[in-house]
Amino acid sequence: MRYLIEHETILDYPTPVREHHLELRLTPRQDAGQRLISHRIELEPAAERHSYQDYFGNGVDYFCVTAPHTCLITRLTAEVETLRENPFDFEPVPAHQQKEWYVRELRQTPALYDYLLHRSSLTPAVMKLAAELDCALPRYEAEQLPLNSLLELMAWIPKVLAYESGSTAVHNDLLDAVRHRAGVCQDFAHLFITVARSWHLPSRYVVGYMDPGILAEGELIATHAWAEVLVPGGGWIGFDPVHNLLANDRYVAVAVGRDSYDAAPQRGSFKGGNAGTHPQVNLTITNQ
Repeated sequence: MRYLIEHETILDYPTPVREHHLELRLTPRQDAGQRLISHRIELEPAAERHSYQDYFGNGVDYFCVTAPHTCLITRLTAEVETLRENPFDFEPVPAHQQKEWYVRELRQTPALYDYLLHRSSLTPAVMKLAAELDCALPRYEAEQLPLNSLLELMAWIPKVLAYESGSTAVHNDLLDAVRHRAGVCQDFAHLFITVARSWHLPSRYVVGYMDPGILAEGELIATHAWAEVLVPGGGWIGFDPVHNLLANDRYVAVAVGRDSYDAAPQRGSFKGGNAGTHPQVNLTITNQ
């Protein structure tokens, strides 16, 4: 699939702010699952752009607007070709060789431990959630292929959380979402990751976009979040518990991390007296 993505974020401030340092993770990733054809990032007020790749392999653009301003606008225009049409299309490693496969991968790539051992308020130790659950935690069946247990986990998440737009804020503690039995895509992804890591499976958070054609009725076009798990034979496989789907060529990955803090599309700091209004986001995703 080929997509044209136009993403605009508007930040308004009631009084002028200055020395505004801004970091963007908006450029879609380029890897075995997708190809970045072109991209352009614009900023108003204009500022010199610098770029680097962060620890997790995300493309980062950063700016500094020193002059006073009451509005900041960022615009991304990107064209992406997605390549993973069928996420089930791989030769699985036999169940009795799974443990050895993970040991070898972790030895060869120690950075994978970040996706296995990391705990935070967004992805806590699973037992911190257990007391708040009114249903049993899903079990990992070691004698089965991991994909089978992960599909069961994906179907289990909506038993704990109902999807409610605006029910939690960005970077809210996962425990709060579980207590209120409601959340948004970030919470669904964080809960999936929390359980998968308790099974000793390297798991990471992904933020990006999905084809508007598979949105649920009444669901608005917005950035989306899902989870990826390192699966023997299949590599990083994406799981979208909001829609109960594996991520395929109708998903565009932008940034990954241990949780949403690592993959925030936009973060910044400035000097001024007020944090401003809630960001206004204008997004169009066109299937080319």
